Amino acid sequence: MSACEKCWNDAYKMSLSNGRAQHENYSKLLNDRKDNPCSPKDQAGQFWDEEKQCDKRHGNSKTNKMES
Repeated sequence: MSACEKCWNDAYKMSLSNGRAQHENYSKLLNDRKDNPCSPKDQAGQFWDEEKQCDKRHGNSKTNKMES
């Protein structure tokens, strides 16, 4: 599983304000958001392929994810 780019970015911003390590804030965010996770597009961030509607790191299309 790849990192969620949105959560990683949010964790960085939290670190600036609360002084905790980014990975600590990231773990907390993932736990807090487990029942309402970020969209695949938000998770992919800069790696999102708009044309193929998938995370370039995985090469999975929207259709392939539905079949799995």
